Amino acid sequence: MSVLAPPPAPVREDPEALIEEARRRTRRRRLRGGGIAVVLIGGIAALAFFAGSGGSGGIVTETAGRPFVNVRAFSHDGKLAFISRGSLWVLDGAAGSLRRVAVTTYTKGFKTVSDLYGHTTRVPEATPVVPGSPTFSHDGRWLAYLVTPQTGNDSPSQLWIARADGTDARRVGHLTVDQLVGWSPSADGLAVTTETPEPFLYFDAELATKLLLVRPDGASRTLAAVSATRSRPVQIEDAAWSPDGRAVAASLTDGGVRGGGTTVRAYPVSGGRPTTWFSIATRHALPGADCGTPSRSCNQVIADLAGWWRGWGIGFWVYADGMSRDNDGASLAVLSAPGAQPRPVATTLSDGVTDAVAAGPGGSLAVVASTTGGRDLGQGKVVESCDTHTHACAPLPGGSTWTGPDRDRCTYPAGAPCSAPPTPGTAGSAVSLDPAWSPTAPLLAYVKAPYTFDPALPWYAAHELFLWSARSGSTRRLADVSGPSAPTWSHDGRDLLYVSNDGLWLAPVGSGKPVEIEHPLFPEQQWNTIGTTATISYYGQIPWTGQFSWSSP
Repeated sequence: MSVLAPPPAPVREDPEALIEEARRRTRRRRLRGGGIAVVLIGGIAALAFFAGSGGSGGIVTETAGRPFVNVRAFSHDGKLAFISRGSLWVLDGAAGSLRRVAVTTYTKGFKTVSDLYGHTTRVPEATPVVPGSPTFSHDGRWLAYLVTPQTGNDSPSQLWIARADGTDARRVGHLTVDQLVGWSPSADGLAVTTETPEPFLYFDAELATKLLLVRPDGASRTLAAVSATRSRPVQIEDAAWSPDGRAVAASLTDGGVRGGGTTVRAYPVSGGRPTTWFSIATRHALPGADCGTPSRSCNQVIADLAGWWRGWGIGFWVYADGMSRDNDGASLAVLSAPGAQPRPVATTLSDGVTDAVAAGPGGSLAVVASTTGGRDLGQGKVVESCDTHTHACAPLPGGSTWTGPDRDRCTYPAGAPCSAPPTPGTAGSAVSLDPAWSPTAPLLAYVKAPYTFDPALPWYAAHELFLWSARSGSTRRLADVSGPSAPTWSHDGRDLLYVSNDGLWLAPVGSGKPVEIEHPLFPEQQWNTIGTTATISYYGQIPWTGQFSWSSP
Protein backbone atom coordinates (compact mmCIF):
# COMPACT_ATOMS: atom_id res chain seq x y z
CA MET A 1 0.00 0.00 0.00
CA SER A 2 1.26 3.44 -0.91
CA VAL A 3 1.20 5.74 2.11
CA LEU A 4 1.68 9.45 1.44
CA ALA A 5 1.28 10.61 5.03
CA PRO A 6 0.94 8.90 8.41
CA PRO A 7 -2.67 8.41 9.53
CA PRO A 8 -3.80 10.91 12.16
CA ALA A 9 -5.04 9.78 15.54
CA PRO A 10 -8.76 8.94 15.52
CA VAL A 11 -10.93 11.83 16.63
CA ARG A 12 -13.64 11.19 19.17
CA GLU A 13 -16.87 12.51 17.78
CA ASP A 14 -19.31 14.26 20.11
CA PRO A 15 -22.77 12.71 19.56
CA GLU A 16 -24.63 15.84 20.63
CA ALA A 17 -22.57 17.92 18.22
CA LEU A 18 -23.34 15.49 15.40
CA ILE A 19 -27.06 15.62 16.13
CA GLU A 20 -27.05 19.40 16.35
CA GLU A 21 -25.15 19.66 13.07
CA ALA A 22 -27.87 17.54 11.45
CA ARG A 23 -30.46 20.02 12.67
CA ARG A 24 -28.37 22.94 11.47
CA ARG A 25 -28.44 21.65 7.90
CA THR A 26 -32.20 22.17 7.80
CA ARG A 27 -33.13 24.86 10.25
CA ARG A 28 -31.46 27.54 12.29
CA ARG A 29 -31.39 28.03 16.01
CA ARG A 30 -32.62 31.35 17.31
CA LEU A 31 -30.36 31.68 20.36
CA ARG A 32 -26.70 30.89 19.92
CA GLY A 33 -24.09 30.98 22.65
CA GLY A 34 -21.08 33.25 22.15
CA GLY A 35 -18.21 31.31 20.59
CA ILE A 36 -14.45 31.79 20.71
CA ALA A 37 -12.81 33.06 17.54
CA VAL A 38 -10.57 30.42 16.02
CA VAL A 39 -7.90 30.42 13.33
CA LEU A 40 -6.98 27.58 11.02
CA ILE A 41 -3.31 26.65 11.21
CA GLY A 42 -3.20 23.18 9.70
CA GLY A 43 -2.51 22.20 6.16
CA ILE A 44 -3.91 19.56 3.87
CA ALA A 45 -2.93 15.93 4.13
CA ALA A 46 -4.11 13.24 1.76
CA LEU A 47 -3.70 9.53 2.27
CA ALA A 48 -4.39 7.46 -0.81
CA PHE A 49 -4.99 3.72 -1.07
CA PHE A 50 -5.37 1.85 -4.31
CA ALA A 51 -7.22 -1.30 -5.26
CA GLY A 52 -5.00 -4.32 -4.86
CA SER A 53 -2.97 -2.83 -1.98
CA GLY A 54 -3.59 -2.99 1.73
CA GLY A 55 -5.68 -6.11 1.28
CA SER A 56 -6.74 -8.55 -1.37
CA GLY A 57 -9.16 -8.35 -4.26
CA GLY A 58 -9.45 -4.54 -4.07
CA ILE A 59 -10.25 -4.49 -0.34
CA VAL A 60 -8.83 -1.81 1.98
CA THR A 61 -8.53 -3.50 5.33
CA GLU A 62 -9.85 -1.83 8.47
CA THR A 63 -7.48 -0.44 11.09
CA ALA A 64 -7.79 1.99 14.00
CA GLY A 65 -7.02 4.85 11.59
CA ARG A 66 -8.89 3.86 8.44
CA PRO A 67 -12.20 2.19 7.50
CA PHE A 68 -12.93 -1.04 5.68
CA VAL A 69 -13.62 -0.24 2.02
CA ASN A 70 -14.47 -2.56 -0.87
CA VAL A 71 -12.90 -0.52 -3.67
CA ARG A 72 -13.47 -3.10 -6.41
CA ALA A 73 -17.22 -3.43 -5.71
CA PHE A 74 -17.60 0.31 -6.35
CA SER A 75 -15.59 0.37 -9.57
CA HIS A 76 -18.46 1.44 -11.85
CA ASP A 77 -20.44 3.57 -9.43
CA GLY A 78 -18.90 7.04 -9.43
CA LYS A 79 -17.59 8.76 -6.31
CA LEU A 80 -18.57 8.35 -2.68
CA ALA A 81 -17.65 10.83 0.07
CA PHE A 82 -18.12 9.67 3.65
CA ILE A 83 -17.08 10.39 7.22
CA SER A 84 -15.27 7.62 9.09
CA ARG A 85 -12.60 7.43 11.81
CA GLY A 86 -12.96 11.19 12.34
CA SER A 87 -11.91 11.94 8.74
CA LEU A 88 -13.47 12.67 5.38
CA TRP A 89 -12.78 10.04 2.70
CA VAL A 90 -13.44 9.95 -1.04
CA LEU A 91 -13.83 6.62 -2.81
CA ASP A 92 -13.26 7.08 -6.55
CA GLY A 93 -14.72 4.08 -8.34
CA ALA A 94 -13.24 4.82 -11.76
CA ALA A 95 -9.72 5.38 -10.40
CA GLY A 96 -9.96 2.54 -7.89
CA SER A 97 -8.68 4.77 -5.10
CA LEU A 98 -9.57 5.82 -1.57
CA ARG A 99 -8.34 9.19 -0.37
CA ARG A 100 -8.35 10.87 3.05
CA VAL A 101 -9.10 14.58 2.65
CA ALA A 102 -8.11 17.73 4.53
CA VAL A 103 -6.68 16.98 7.96
CA THR A 104 -6.85 20.35 9.70
CA THR A 105 -6.51 21.91 13.13
CA TYR A 106 -7.90 25.00 14.77
CA THR A 107 -6.29 27.26 17.33
CA LYS A 108 -8.37 28.74 20.12
CA GLY A 109 -5.58 30.97 21.39
CA PHE A 110 -2.09 30.37 22.74
CA LYS A 111 -0.63 28.62 25.77
CA THR A 112 2.70 28.95 27.57
CA VAL A 113 4.90 25.85 27.75
CA SER A 114 8.19 25.29 29.59
CA ASP A 115 11.11 23.04 28.72
CA LEU A 116 13.39 21.13 31.13
CA TYR A 117 15.54 24.19 31.69
CA GLY A 118 12.69 26.53 32.62
CA HIS A 119 12.58 28.35 29.30
CA THR A 120 9.04 29.34 28.33
CA THR A 121 7.44 30.02 24.98
CA ARG A 122 3.95 30.69 23.66
CA VAL A 123 2.59 28.15 21.18
CA PRO A 124 -0.79 27.80 19.44
CA GLU A 125 -3.29 25.74 21.41
CA ALA A 126 -4.76 23.36 18.87
CA THR A 127 -8.26 21.93 18.94
CA PRO A 128 -9.24 18.68 17.16
CA VAL A 129 -11.69 19.08 14.29
CA VAL A 130 -14.26 16.90 12.58
CA PRO A 131 -15.40 17.26 8.95
CA GLY A 132 -19.07 16.88 8.15
CA SER A 133 -21.91 17.40 5.68
CA PRO A 134 -20.06 16.37 2.48
CA THR A 135 -21.99 17.21 -0.67
CA PHE A 136 -21.11 16.83 -4.36
CA SER A 137 -22.00 19.43 -6.98
CA HIS A 138 -24.72 18.59 -9.50
CA ASP A 139 -22.18 17.63 -12.19
CA GLY A 140 -19.99 15.63 -9.79
CA ARG A 141 -16.92 17.84 -10.30
CA TRP A 142 -16.70 19.42 -6.83
CA LEU A 143 -17.07 18.43 -3.20
CA ALA A 144 -18.03 20.86 -0.44
CA TYR A 145 -17.94 20.09 3.28
CA LEU A 146 -17.75 21.73 6.69
CA VAL A 147 -14.92 21.59 9.22
CA THR A 148 -15.92 22.14 12.85
CA PRO A 149 -13.80 22.09 16.03
CA GLN A 150 -14.64 19.64 18.80
CA THR A 151 -15.49 22.33 21.33
CA GLY A 152 -19.27 22.00 21.69
CA ASN A 153 -22.52 22.38 19.78
CA ASP A 154 -22.05 26.09 19.09
CA SER A 155 -18.61 25.80 17.53
CA PRO A 156 -18.31 27.75 14.27
CA SER A 157 -17.97 25.82 11.03
CA GLN A 158 -15.62 26.57 8.16
CA LEU A 159 -16.45 25.91 4.52
CA TRP A 160 -14.05 23.81 2.44
CA ILE A 161 -14.21 22.89 -1.25
CA ALA A 162 -12.20 20.18 -3.01
CA ARG A 163 -12.20 18.52 -6.37
CA ALA A 164 -14.53 15.56 -6.50
CA ASP A 165 -11.69 13.06 -6.03
CA GLY A 166 -10.66 14.80 -2.79
CA THR A 167 -7.63 16.61 -4.17
CA ASP A 168 -6.90 20.35 -4.04
CA ALA A 169 -8.92 20.83 -0.84
CA ARG A 170 -8.93 24.38 0.46
CA ARG A 171 -10.72 26.57 2.93
CA VAL A 172 -13.06 29.20 1.48
CA GLY A 173 -12.11 32.60 2.88
CA HIS A 174 -12.81 33.21 6.54
CA LEU A 175 -16.50 32.37 6.45
CA THR A 176 -18.29 31.26 9.60
CA VAL A 177 -20.98 29.03 8.12
CA ASP A 178 -24.42 28.78 9.68
CA GLN A 179 -26.11 26.64 7.01
CA LEU A 180 -24.68 24.74 4.08
CA VAL A 181 -27.69 25.26 1.80
CA GLY A 182 -26.17 23.18 -0.99
CA TRP A 183 -25.04 23.24 -4.59
CA SER A 184 -27.17 24.67 -7.35
CA PRO A 185 -29.13 21.95 -9.19
CA SER A 186 -28.00 23.40 -12.53
CA ALA A 187 -24.62 25.14 -12.12
CA ASP A 188 -21.39 25.08 -10.12
CA GLY A 189 -22.50 27.48 -7.40
CA LEU A 190 -22.84 26.77 -3.68
CA ALA A 191 -25.25 28.64 -1.39
CA VAL A 192 -24.41 29.16 2.28
CA THR A 193 -25.58 31.40 5.08
CA THR A 194 -22.93 32.98 7.30
CA GLU A 195 -22.96 34.19 10.87
CA THR A 196 -22.22 37.54 12.48
CA PRO A 197 -21.91 37.91 16.28
CA GLU A 198 -24.70 40.21 17.45
CA PRO A 199 -26.10 41.18 20.86
CA PHE A 200 -29.44 39.46 21.35
CA LEU A 201 -31.36 40.15 24.54
CA TYR A 202 -29.29 38.57 27.35
CA PHE A 203 -27.13 36.47 25.03
CA ASP A 204 -24.23 37.12 22.71
CA ALA A 205 -25.79 35.36 19.76
CA GLU A 206 -24.32 34.50 16.39
CA LEU A 207 -27.05 35.23 13.88
CA ALA A 208 -27.09 34.27 10.22
CA THR A 209 -27.00 37.63 8.47
CA LYS A 210 -25.78 36.88 4.92
CA LEU A 211 -26.77 34.54 2.12
CA LEU A 212 -23.78 33.97 -0.17
CA LEU A 213 -23.23 32.30 -3.52
CA VAL A 214 -19.79 30.65 -3.60
CA ARG A 215 -17.94 29.47 -6.71
CA PRO A 216 -15.65 26.41 -6.69
CA ASP A 217 -12.62 28.71 -6.83
CA GLY A 218 -13.73 30.28 -3.53
CA ALA A 219 -14.97 33.60 -4.92
CA SER A 220 -18.30 34.64 -3.41
CA ARG A 221 -20.96 37.31 -3.71
CA THR A 222 -23.84 38.31 -1.48
CA LEU A 223 -27.40 37.45 -2.50
CA ALA A 224 -29.04 38.76 0.68
CA ALA A 225 -27.93 40.54 3.85
CA VAL A 226 -29.72 41.74 6.98
CA SER A 227 -28.60 43.92 9.86
CA ALA A 228 -29.33 42.80 13.42
CA THR A 229 -29.42 44.97 16.53
CA ARG A 230 -30.38 44.41 20.16
CA SER A 231 -33.87 45.80 19.54
CA ARG A 232 -34.28 44.05 16.18
CA PRO A 233 -32.56 40.64 16.13
CA VAL A 234 -33.07 40.01 12.42
CA GLN A 235 -31.61 36.88 10.87
CA ILE A 236 -31.79 34.58 7.88
CA GLU A 237 -33.69 31.62 9.27
CA ASP A 238 -32.74 29.25 6.45
CA ALA A 239 -32.65 29.00 2.66
CA ALA A 240 -33.46 26.63 -0.22
CA TRP A 241 -32.65 26.41 -3.95
CA SER A 242 -35.34 26.71 -6.60
CA PRO A 243 -35.74 23.53 -8.70
CA ASP A 244 -34.22 25.21 -11.77
CA GLY A 245 -31.32 26.78 -9.87
CA ARG A 246 -32.23 30.33 -10.90
CA ALA A 247 -33.01 31.60 -7.41
CA VAL A 248 -32.51 30.90 -3.72
CA ALA A 249 -35.40 31.38 -1.29
CA ALA A 250 -34.65 32.68 2.19
CA SER A 251 -36.81 33.00 5.29
CA LEU A 252 -36.03 36.21 7.16
CA THR A 253 -37.18 36.56 10.76
CA ASP A 254 -37.34 39.72 12.84
CA GLY A 255 -37.55 38.99 16.56
CA GLY A 256 -38.33 42.57 17.51
CA VAL A 257 -41.15 42.91 20.00
CA ARG A 258 -42.73 45.65 17.87
CA GLY A 259 -42.98 45.39 14.13
CA GLY A 260 -41.32 41.98 13.90
CA GLY A 261 -42.36 39.12 11.69
CA THR A 262 -41.32 36.62 9.03
CA THR A 263 -40.77 37.17 5.31
CA VAL A 264 -39.92 34.62 2.61
CA ARG A 265 -38.18 36.06 -0.44
CA ALA A 266 -36.64 34.55 -3.59
CA TYR A 267 -33.28 36.03 -4.64
CA PRO A 268 -32.27 35.63 -8.32
CA VAL A 269 -28.73 34.32 -8.70
CA SER A 270 -28.29 36.54 -11.75
CA GLY A 271 -28.95 39.63 -9.67
CA GLY A 272 -31.94 41.94 -9.55
CA ARG A 273 -34.66 42.57 -7.01
CA PRO A 274 -35.94 39.72 -4.85
CA THR A 275 -39.54 38.53 -5.03
CA THR A 276 -41.58 38.39 -1.82
CA TRP A 277 -43.53 35.14 -1.54
CA PHE A 278 -44.85 35.42 2.00
CA SER A 279 -44.89 38.01 4.77
CA ILE A 280 -46.59 38.03 8.15
CA ALA A 281 -46.22 40.35 11.14
CA THR A 282 -45.57 38.94 14.60
CA ARG A 283 -48.87 40.34 15.88
CA HIS A 284 -50.92 38.69 13.12
CA ALA A 285 -52.32 35.15 13.12
CA LEU A 286 -52.04 32.86 10.10
CA PRO A 287 -55.61 32.08 8.98
CA GLY A 288 -56.56 28.60 7.93
CA ALA A 289 -53.28 27.01 8.99
CA ASP A 290 -52.77 23.88 11.04
CA CYS A 291 -50.28 24.60 13.81
CA GLY A 292 -49.87 20.98 14.85
CA THR A 293 -52.20 21.03 17.86
CA PRO A 294 -55.74 22.44 18.20
CA SER A 295 -54.66 24.68 21.08
CA ARG A 296 -52.33 26.76 18.94
CA SER A 297 -53.67 29.88 17.27
CA CYS A 298 -50.83 30.30 14.76
CA ASN A 299 -49.66 33.59 16.26
CA GLN A 300 -46.04 34.77 16.08
CA VAL A 301 -45.52 32.59 13.03
CA ILE A 302 -42.04 31.59 11.88
CA ALA A 303 -41.57 30.00 8.45
CA ASP A 304 -38.87 27.33 8.62
CA LEU A 305 -38.06 26.38 5.02
CA ALA A 306 -38.28 22.71 4.12
CA GLY A 307 -37.54 23.05 0.39
CA TRP A 308 -38.63 24.38 -2.99
CA TRP A 309 -40.20 21.71 -5.17
CA ARG A 310 -41.29 21.52 -8.79
CA GLY A 311 -45.09 21.60 -9.04
CA TRP A 312 -45.48 22.57 -5.38
CA GLY A 313 -43.64 25.80 -4.68
CA ILE A 314 -41.86 26.72 -1.48
CA GLY A 315 -42.53 24.48 1.52
CA PHE A 316 -42.08 25.49 5.14
CA TRP A 317 -42.86 24.25 8.62
CA VAL A 318 -45.20 26.52 10.54
CA TYR A 319 -43.81 27.36 13.97
CA ALA A 320 -46.33 29.18 16.13
CA ASP A 321 -45.97 31.32 19.25
CA GLY A 322 -42.39 32.20 18.31
CA MET A 323 -41.04 28.72 18.99
CA SER A 324 -37.71 27.83 17.36
CA ARG A 325 -38.81 24.33 16.32
CA ASP A 326 -41.52 21.79 17.07
CA ASN A 327 -39.69 18.51 17.57
CA ASP A 328 -42.84 16.45 18.09
CA GLY A 329 -44.36 17.35 14.73
CA ALA A 330 -45.00 20.62 12.92
CA SER A 331 -47.43 21.56 10.18
CA LEU A 332 -45.81 21.49 6.74
CA ALA A 333 -47.33 24.10 4.41
CA VAL A 334 -46.63 25.14 0.81
CA LEU A 335 -46.72 28.45 -1.07
CA SER A 336 -47.64 27.73 -4.69
CA ALA A 337 -46.73 31.24 -5.90
CA PRO A 338 -45.71 34.65 -4.55
CA GLY A 339 -48.49 36.03 -2.37
CA ALA A 340 -50.44 32.78 -2.31
CA GLN A 341 -52.17 31.57 0.86
CA PRO A 342 -50.11 28.86 2.60
CA ARG A 343 -51.77 25.46 2.23
CA PRO A 344 -51.17 22.79 4.89
CA VAL A 345 -49.88 19.46 3.62
CA ALA A 346 -49.12 17.23 6.62
CA THR A 347 -47.73 17.15 10.14
CA THR A 348 -44.17 15.85 10.11
CA LEU A 349 -41.03 15.68 12.18
CA SER A 350 -39.15 18.93 11.68
CA ASP A 351 -36.03 18.70 13.85
CA GLY A 352 -33.75 17.96 10.89
CA VAL A 353 -32.05 14.86 12.29
CA THR A 354 -33.73 12.65 9.69
CA ASP A 355 -35.28 13.57 6.33
CA ALA A 356 -39.06 13.91 6.61
CA VAL A 357 -39.78 15.14 3.06
CA ALA A 358 -38.75 13.63 -0.29
CA ALA A 359 -39.33 15.31 -3.66
CA GLY A 360 -39.13 13.56 -7.02
CA PRO A 361 -37.97 15.09 -10.32
CA GLY A 362 -41.48 15.19 -11.81
CA GLY A 363 -43.19 16.87 -8.88
CA SER A 364 -43.75 13.75 -6.78
CA LEU A 365 -43.75 14.43 -3.04
CA ALA A 366 -43.67 12.08 -0.07
CA VAL A 367 -43.60 12.90 3.64
CA VAL A 368 -43.10 11.05 6.90
CA ALA A 369 -46.32 11.97 8.69
CA SER A 370 -46.09 12.10 12.47
CA THR A 371 -49.41 10.72 13.69
CA THR A 372 -48.56 9.82 17.31
CA GLY A 373 -45.47 9.24 19.42
CA GLY A 374 -43.98 12.71 19.13
CA ARG A 375 -40.33 12.72 18.09
CA ASP A 376 -39.91 8.99 18.89
CA LEU A 377 -38.98 7.45 15.57
CA GLY A 378 -40.34 4.01 16.46
CA GLN A 379 -43.92 5.12 17.02
CA GLY A 380 -46.63 6.76 14.92
CA LYS A 381 -44.63 7.49 11.75
CA VAL A 382 -45.92 6.60 8.29
CA VAL A 383 -44.80 7.51 4.79
CA GLU A 384 -47.50 9.29 2.78
CA SER A 385 -47.61 10.10 -0.93
CA CYS A 386 -48.99 13.55 -1.71
CA ASP A 387 -51.04 14.61 -4.74
CA THR A 388 -49.54 17.53 -6.67
CA HIS A 389 -52.92 19.07 -7.59
CA THR A 390 -54.98 18.63 -4.41
CA HIS A 391 -52.05 18.63 -1.94
CA ALA A 392 -53.79 15.76 -0.17
CA CYS A 393 -51.52 13.05 1.27
CA ALA A 394 -52.43 9.38 1.75
CA PRO A 395 -50.50 6.66 3.65
CA LEU A 396 -48.77 4.04 1.55
CA PRO A 397 -50.63 0.71 1.52
CA GLY A 398 -49.37 -1.38 4.41
CA GLY A 399 -46.99 1.36 5.52
CA SER A 400 -48.12 1.12 9.17
CA THR A 401 -48.53 -2.67 9.34
CA TRP A 402 -45.76 -5.01 10.46
CA THR A 403 -45.89 -8.59 9.20
CA GLY A 404 -42.61 -9.92 10.57
CA PRO A 405 -41.67 -11.22 14.04
CA ASP A 406 -42.85 -9.22 17.06
CA ARG A 407 -39.50 -7.92 18.31
CA ASP A 408 -40.62 -5.49 21.02
CA ARG A 409 -42.82 -6.79 23.81
CA CYS A 410 -42.82 -3.89 26.21
CA THR A 411 -39.28 -4.01 27.54
CA TYR A 412 -38.75 -0.29 28.24
CA PRO A 413 -37.97 0.66 30.89
CA ALA A 414 -36.38 -2.65 31.85
CA GLY A 415 -38.77 -4.74 33.89
CA ALA A 416 -41.34 -1.97 34.29
CA PRO A 417 -44.95 -2.30 33.12
CA CYS A 418 -45.94 -0.34 30.01
CA SER A 419 -48.55 -0.41 27.29
CA ALA A 420 -48.30 -3.30 24.87
CA PRO A 421 -47.38 -2.39 21.29
CA PRO A 422 -49.92 -3.01 18.52
CA THR A 423 -50.16 -6.63 17.49
CA PRO A 424 -48.26 -7.51 14.29
CA GLY A 425 -50.60 -7.57 11.31
CA THR A 426 -52.68 -4.66 12.61
CA ALA A 427 -52.55 -0.98 11.66
CA GLY A 428 -50.03 0.91 13.78
CA SER A 429 -47.77 -2.10 14.35
CA ALA A 430 -45.11 -0.63 12.04
CA VAL A 431 -43.49 2.66 11.21
CA SER A 432 -42.40 3.64 7.71
CA LEU A 433 -39.50 6.04 7.22
CA ASP A 434 -36.81 7.44 4.89
CA PRO A 435 -38.72 8.00 1.63
CA ALA A 436 -36.65 8.48 -1.54
CA TRP A 437 -37.99 8.89 -5.09
CA SER A 438 -36.26 7.29 -8.05
CA PRO A 439 -34.83 9.88 -10.48
CA THR A 440 -36.04 7.89 -13.50
CA ALA A 441 -39.44 6.41 -12.59
CA PRO A 442 -42.43 7.03 -10.28
CA LEU A 443 -40.93 4.58 -7.78
CA LEU A 444 -40.57 5.35 -4.08
CA ALA A 445 -38.09 3.54 -1.85
CA TYR A 446 -38.82 3.55 1.87
CA VAL A 447 -37.94 1.73 5.07
CA LYS A 448 -40.34 -0.12 7.35
CA ALA A 449 -39.72 -1.27 10.93
CA PRO A 450 -41.76 -2.68 13.81
CA TYR A 451 -43.34 -0.40 16.40
CA THR A 452 -40.96 0.00 19.33
CA PHE A 453 -40.75 1.70 22.71
CA ASP A 454 -36.96 1.75 22.67
CA PRO A 455 -35.03 1.98 19.39
CA ALA A 456 -31.84 -0.07 19.85
CA LEU A 457 -29.56 -2.18 17.69
CA PRO A 458 -32.03 -5.11 17.24
CA TRP A 459 -34.66 -2.63 16.04
CA TYR A 460 -32.38 -1.11 13.41
CA ALA A 461 -31.41 -4.63 12.30
CA ALA A 462 -35.12 -5.44 11.78
CA HIS A 463 -35.61 -2.67 9.19
CA GLU A 464 -36.81 -3.72 5.75
CA LEU A 465 -36.61 -1.93 2.39
CA PHE A 466 -39.64 -1.57 0.11
CA LEU A 467 -40.37 -0.12 -3.34
CA TRP A 468 -43.79 1.40 -4.04
CA SER A 469 -44.93 2.17 -7.58
CA ALA A 470 -47.00 5.33 -7.87
CA ARG A 471 -48.13 4.16 -11.30
CA SER A 472 -49.46 0.71 -10.39
CA GLY A 473 -49.91 1.10 -6.63
CA SER A 474 -48.00 -2.13 -6.03
CA THR A 475 -45.35 -2.66 -3.36
CA ARG A 476 -42.48 -5.12 -3.22
CA ARG A 477 -39.81 -5.79 -0.64
CA LEU A 478 -36.13 -6.11 -1.53
CA ALA A 479 -35.72 -9.43 0.22
CA ASP A 480 -31.91 -9.55 0.26
CA VAL A 481 -31.55 -6.18 1.99
CA SER A 482 -31.11 -6.36 5.77
CA GLY A 483 -31.39 -3.55 8.33
CA PRO A 484 -31.51 -0.61 5.90
CA SER A 485 -31.73 3.13 6.63
CA ALA A 486 -31.44 6.27 4.45
CA PRO A 487 -31.78 4.69 0.96
CA THR A 488 -30.22 6.79 -1.83
CA TRP A 489 -30.77 6.22 -5.55
CA SER A 490 -28.15 6.05 -8.29
CA HIS A 491 -28.51 8.56 -11.10
CA ASP A 492 -29.84 5.90 -13.50
CA GLY A 493 -32.31 4.45 -10.96
CA ARG A 494 -30.79 0.97 -11.11
CA ASP A 495 -29.12 0.81 -7.69
CA LEU A 496 -29.72 1.88 -4.10
CA LEU A 497 -27.05 2.87 -1.62
CA TYR A 498 -28.18 2.44 1.98
CA VAL A 499 -26.90 2.31 5.55
CA SER A 500 -26.89 -0.95 7.49
CA ASN A 501 -25.08 -1.80 10.72
CA ASP A 502 -23.13 1.49 10.62
CA GLY A 503 -21.86 0.84 7.09
CA LEU A 504 -22.78 1.67 3.50
CA TRP A 505 -24.14 -1.03 1.20
CA LEU A 506 -24.99 -1.07 -2.51
CA ALA A 507 -27.92 -3.12 -3.84
CA PRO A 508 -29.32 -3.51 -7.36
CA VAL A 509 -33.03 -2.72 -7.67
CA GLY A 510 -33.46 -5.68 -10.01
CA SER A 511 -31.64 -8.96 -9.47
CA GLY A 512 -28.39 -9.38 -7.57
CA LYS A 513 -27.06 -9.40 -4.03
CA PRO A 514 -26.18 -6.35 -1.94
CA VAL A 515 -22.50 -5.74 -1.20
CA GLU A 516 -20.95 -3.79 1.64
CA ILE A 517 -18.92 -0.82 0.41
CA GLU A 518 -17.68 0.73 3.67
CA HIS A 519 -17.78 0.69 7.45
CA PRO A 520 -17.92 2.30 9.96
CA LEU A 521 -19.62 5.69 9.59
CA PHE A 522 -19.83 6.51 13.28
CA PRO A 523 -17.35 5.34 15.96
CA GLU A 524 -18.11 1.81 17.14
CA GLN A 525 -18.38 2.86 20.79
CA GLN A 526 -21.32 5.09 19.81
CA TRP A 527 -23.02 2.71 17.41
CA ASN A 528 -22.74 -0.35 19.67
CA THR A 529 -24.30 1.45 22.65
CA ILE A 530 -27.42 2.77 20.88
CA GLY A 531 -30.41 2.30 23.15
CA THR A 532 -28.30 1.93 26.31
CA THR A 533 -26.43 5.23 26.73
CA ALA A 534 -26.36 8.73 25.28
CA THR A 535 -25.18 8.18 21.71
CA ILE A 536 -25.77 9.46 18.20
CA SER A 537 -29.43 8.36 18.36
CA TYR A 538 -31.88 11.19 19.10
CA TYR A 539 -35.18 9.51 20.06
CA GLY A 540 -34.22 6.82 17.56
CA GLN A 541 -33.18 9.32 14.88
CA ILE A 542 -29.63 9.08 13.53
CA PRO A 543 -28.16 11.86 11.31
CA TRP A 544 -27.04 9.48 8.57
CA THR A 545 -27.34 11.90 5.64
CA GLY A 546 -24.70 14.21 7.11
CA GLN A 547 -22.19 11.35 6.95
CA PHE A 548 -22.06 10.63 3.21
CA SER A 549 -22.74 11.90 -0.31
CA TRP A 550 -22.86 9.92 -3.55
CA SER A 551 -22.16 11.17 -7.07
CA SER A 552 -23.13 8.30 -9.33
CA PRO A 553 -22.29 8.32 -13.05
